[in-house]
Amino acid sequence: MTNAKPVHGSQQFLLTLLGTYFLGVEDKVPSTFFVDVLGDFGLSETASRNALSRVARQGFLEPSKRGRSTYYALTEAAHSRQRRRLKQIVDFGRVLTEWDGTWTVATFSVSEDQRHLRHQARQILRQSGFGLLYDGVWVSPWPLAEDSRQAMLNIGIDRITVFTGAASVTFGGEGDPVSAFELEAVRPLLESFIARTAPIVDALRSNKISPTDALRLRIETLRDWRNLGENHPDLPSDLLPADWPLTMARKLFEQAYDGLAAAAEARMRHHVGQSAAELIPSVRSLSTAEVADLEPAIGDPRKMTVGTGGLS
Repeated sequence: MTNAKPVHGSQQFLLTLLGTYFLGVEDKVPSTFFVDVLGDFGLSETASRNALSRVARQGFLEPSKRGRSTYYALTEAAHSRQRRRLKQIVDFGRVLTEWDGTWTVATFSVSEDQRHLRHQARQILRQSGFGLLYDGVWVSPWPLAEDSRQAMLNIGIDRITVFTGAASVTFGGEGDPVSAFELEAVRPLLESFIARTAPIVDALRSNKISPTDALRLRIETLRDWRNLGENHPDLPSDLLPADWPLTMARKLFEQAYDGLAAAAEARMRHHVGQSAAELIPSVRSLSTAEVADLEPAIGDPRKMTVGTGGLS
């Protein structure tokens, strides 16, 4: 495997590490541990400590002092949020929801003096699984969630109409509601994930991945799966092309994420042992099957929250 190169988004990697390996761990962890483990991702000590400070300011970590040493612990709010995000990310593509053939159509109107609200409204609809079919006409195979409707009202959109029904006439092309989701623009993302992940699975079969590489690759694979889930339209299998490669991508994700687990965990325990050996028994992460057994996330579990970084 290749050597680690410095990564962009150090906060994202730090949050992903915390959400993957420290869920439920209330102990305080020395900052030196984070510096050591982020070094596996090519981050300098300065970059690692800056990431710690920024994540703490965001309310995910609570710092404390013991003499001259700084320690960090996940806040209560972070435990809940990271657990929810881990389930949303890892469960993506595991089961495609059955569909009853009903479409939801949403339209809204904003006066010219409030045109700045349009972007916010569009973001809410996109994050709710809606696609733009025509100007001002949004469609989804799923109902508009109550929290999304409330979010529209909260930003000041009070002229919104939502109705449901089956598409009685199929015109094809741009008239097909599925065209609102630009599936063929997403296909290369799936193919790219497959191309990156298949060599990892092959290397696992040949036992050619070191613990250091395993930790880095496992976190990077989870990051890539999250990015894919955030860009993949929320459509039932009925509406996907017969040759859609999501099933293959999901299989490779499971093989890589679960196959890297033991060696990655060994590397994490090595790092913990250098600065807080008493925490070694606490270090473990959930397999894809164990994540599937977690209680469902609050709200609609199908869609991820876009653009929040890490598991947050």
